[in-house]
Amino acid sequence: MEISLSCKKLKVCYVLSYRAPDYIRTRSILRALRETDGIEVFEAINQSTNPSRYYETFRKTREIKEKFDPDVYLLGFRGHEFYWPLRHLVGKKPIILDALMSPYASLSNERKHGTLGAIGARGWRLIEQGILNDANFLLTDTSAHVQFYEQEFALPRHKLLSLPVGADERKSGPKSVPHEAVKHPNQQMTVLFYGSFLPLHGIDVILEAAFRLRDLPIRFDFIGGDSSQTRNLVAACAKLGVTRFTHREWVAFDELINTVIPNADICLGGPFGNTDQARRVITGKTSQCLALGKPTIIGAIDEDVGFVDKQNCLIIPQGNSEALAEALRWAYNHQEDLAMIGEQGRVTYAERLSIKVIGKLLGKAISDLAPNK
Repeated sequence: MEISLSCKKLKVCYVLSYRAPDYIRTRSILRALRETDGIEVFEAINQSTNPSRYYETFRKTREIKEKFDPDVYLLGFRGHEFYWPLRHLVGKKPIILDALMSPYASLSNERKHGTLGAIGARGWRLIEQGILNDANFLLTDTSAHVQFYEQEFALPRHKLLSLPVGADERKSGPKSVPHEAVKHPNQQMTVLFYGSFLPLHGIDVILEAAFRLRDLPIRFDFIGGDSSQTRNLVAACAKLGVTRFTHREWVAFDELINTVIPNADICLGGPFGNTDQARRVITGKTSQCLALGKPTIIGAIDEDVGFVDKQNCLIIPQGNSEALAEALRWAYNHQEDLAMIGEQGRVTYAERLSIKVIGKLLGKAISDLAPNK
């Protein structure tokens, strides 16, 4: 990346204590930092996924602080519970918090932990407000989320940056499909959904669309969800009479990138849930599938990211199973167009959502924030 910050490299310590330390948001930001000229990156990232991870991260951060004295600390996604220990450790040094999504919003509006979570949301809001006010700079993923933080927590706009989630950008599959390789009518088409089965993703919308498509040989491949969500998925399919589906609890990330996504005919990026949070996000799976050049169906949000229906993606209104079914029916009947749509999606990802974009935005923010730069 051609990003020059200064003659002297800025030392940035990336801090993370999260049960999924290899999450794509972490991968993307770390790669962007490593590829940005003028930044030297130190990593205080947990390997353990049990509660001992907090001590592990604290110990690593302390060692880096004592040995290298970083200019800026960047606390990764889901770092709220580690914020105050980090502030205590680093004193007045600038902290950038990746406030990708608000825990308060997840508890209160998305009902992440049901009624109990909603009850505790008001108390958590006070905690979150204190963290957001104290942090020197905040990252989220879209302009819609920036606006949410401005309105909900009365934060100044200059303290917030919309930073794409990013993706693993390795090449996957051919860039185009020869005419003779395009599937003929009546051949099965595979539709992929992977991820958590949270309300914002709209699993019910997907299943209702599957019900509407029972006349076509379209198979839905579901990956993710816990045991309870899996039981609900199977029960819902049985109730609707949806039989063309498979489900796996999870697959390794490399298998997902190298095999599962490339072998799908079309991917469901979503979100389709039409919840408050769903209307603010571009899902990680959307970025990942676009980055790999796969035709992707996206749930519209109120933000211009360059998505154009039937040019670089298929885009539909959220919460609308009929629209999703119509998009999939169109894809089935126009399979000769899907490869080009996927390629144009890859171009849009590179221009709007890529690691290169992340590096330019984040590099500037760090340079502006660092003391004595």
